[in-house]
Amino acid sequence: MAEGGTFVGIPLPPSPIEQERGSAAGFIVQEKKCLEPEGTLAVSHRRLFTVAADRYPPPNPEFFTEFEKKYPPDVFGEEASPNARVWRVYRDRVTDLDDDLLEGWHKTLDVLLIFIGLFSAVATAFIIESSKRLQPDFGEITAKGVIALLSQANQSIITPVIPSFDTVELSARTMWINGLWFASLTLALVDALLAILGKQWLVEYASKQRQPAASAQKWAWRHYAFRRGLDRWGIGVFISALSVILYFALYLFLFGLLVFLFDLNPRICATSMALTILVAFFHLATTFAPLWWGDCPTTTPLLSHL
Repeated sequence: MAEGGTFVGIPLPPSPIEQERGSAAGFIVQEKKCLEPEGTLAVSHRRLFTVAADRYPPPNPEFFTEFEKKYPPDVFGEEASPNARVWRVYRDRVTDLDDDLLEGWHKTLDVLLIFIGLFSAVATAFIIESSKRLQPDFGEITAKGVIALLSQANQSIITPVIPSFDTVELSARTMWINGLWFASLTLALVDALLAILGKQWLVEYASKQRQPAASAQKWAWRHYAFRRGLDRWGIGVFISALSVILYFALYLFLFGLLVFLFDLNPRICATSMALTILVAFFHLATTFAPLWWGDCPTTTPLLSHL
């Protein structure tokens, strides 16, 4: 150790890997506490590195790993340059992660759109039948009108009442059936609209990430800004919530179906109600089971956001 509080790097023998690759040997940094003339204690740190410019990067490419072949080492002193290896590695890694994430979201939205199409077709068929109860029964009104006219022609004591086409008497069950089914179909169509918007947002995000940049560093900063925007604006939560909207639409339709069956046959309604309760219980149990059992495989994307 030299005098005057300086530091001396003690060279270590190179390892076999360093000998093969021709890299420079490391140094152990020693620190020395010295008492300044003024009487204050000062601790200085200095790192000594010896790197031969002609030996970095290694001259023999045969010793490169697959990673180094794909991402050659940077020239000494340019490890943080705009096109340094760290930025290129970051670009490739996050691109793969984004592709997996976007692919999963697109598949979720595709399944939702397919199910909404099938569900809307079934719900529409039932609504066409039930909506007839909201309109006047012209056959019944015509029959009552004919009876009233015949009674008047026969000079009946009872004054005939000719029914009006403007007034329709609706039962409470009819209102419930049509209200539940129309609400269910409306939610399904709104869910389809939101799913289409979500797919458009994802396509736009992917197109922005594929745009070229002046350097790999600027691309990394741009990606960070857009990727943070996905989390900040809750795009993942939005896509997961679309499934919940569809669940509500489905259960509203099932409840309306139970009311519809109650008028037709109470026994069939009881059987359908038992099946509906069983399915609803299974759905809720499998959805919230991961909250109590961490190894439960029935978790959903929405549950992970809670």
